[in-house]
Amino acid sequence: MTIASIEAVPFRLPPRRDFKWAGLQVDLGGFVLVRVTTDSGIVGYGEATPLPDWGGDFGRHAGETLATVTAMVNEVFAPALVGTDPTQVRHARTIMDRAAIGNVYAKCAVDMALHDAWGKITGLPVYKLLGGSVRASVPVAHMVGLMGEEDALAEAEGAVADGARALQIKGGVDAERDIRLTAALRRSLGPDVLLRLDANQGYGHPKAAIRIVRRLAEAGVDLVEQPAAGLAAMAEVTAAASVPIVADESCWDIHDALDLVAMRGADCISIYLAKAGGFVGAAKVAAIAEARHIACDVNGSIESAIGNAANVHFALAMPAVTLPAVIPISAPAGTHPYRIAGRYYEDDIVDAPFPVKDGALLPLDAPGLGIAVNEAKLARFRCG
Repeated sequence: MTIASIEAVPFRLPPRRDFKWAGLQVDLGGFVLVRVTTDSGIVGYGEATPLPDWGGDFGRHAGETLATVTAMVNEVFAPALVGTDPTQVRHARTIMDRAAIGNVYAKCAVDMALHDAWGKITGLPVYKLLGGSVRASVPVAHMVGLMGEEDALAEAEGAVADGARALQIKGGVDAERDIRLTAALRRSLGPDVLLRLDANQGYGHPKAAIRIVRRLAEAGVDLVEQPAAGLAAMAEVTAAASVPIVADESCWDIHDALDLVAMRGADCISIYLAKAGGFVGAAKVAAIAEARHIACDVNGSIESAIGNAANVHFALAMPAVTLPAVIPISAPAGTHPYRIAGRYYEDDIVDAPFPVKDGALLPLDAPGLGIAVNEAKLARFRCG
């Protein structure tokens, strides 16, 4: 069996509300679907959720756009991969790395589609291809975007009322606001809801970041994500902090993970499939974390159902992923199980909602990614 064609299609979903975080300049909801078709007619789907204005510490990992991902897949990766075996996923990554440097979001979408096709060929869900599940479900941390304090409190309270037991609070623009909001959330929600403040590198010099993290800890925060830029600064904050520090922008791939371990740059790692270029690269980051007893979560750029299905499979299979995942609960219009928790879009391009219980996503057990993509909806939401 060989790959007969690879095609990239950009599309947009309608967001439930405006979601922003520090540094984000574009509107949420833009995606690139990648469709891999074999010569026997099996179709695998992947997805990229590119952002032009987000790329790691000091611009070392470049941003991508709907247009760049579409072009790289259609013009570079497709010609290089057509005719190869769709189940040889590591070899496919090698081919893509030889064809182009960087472009990890585009590589991730292809890698994802190949895993979906491979699962359909073997009749196995992707999490079993990754070694099998090590947990029964994936607890979800609802993201509360940058918004006014009253709106943020209402969003958080609504998500917890739905069943979420963890929150990621976006901050990093105004430290005093972040401290006030954290204290208000702790008073309102009590001690049992995990509060994670994501500063998106916004607290500046390590000495300033250390002071802010200490005050956040006094206000009741459980974790602080990426308070400063660069592993050297992160290491200073981590050494001084009484709460765990999470690396996001500072850890994209296995090379970053090795540097983080050597420099003791963080207590936890936020793994994105896209940052590492797909399942193949992300599994290497998770292996480093597992070996060094570093807790991880699965995070992303609020994917559609295709990318989010991949997130669920990865989180189920990786022992190091012990933190609640900052990922959606995907569902088509009118079927979402919750009013707020995990609900970022008003519709999606799948036929059925993801199974969920008590704020945690359950396994998707059908072959491949375990979802049915609605091609009619894709055509309706297509944007290029």
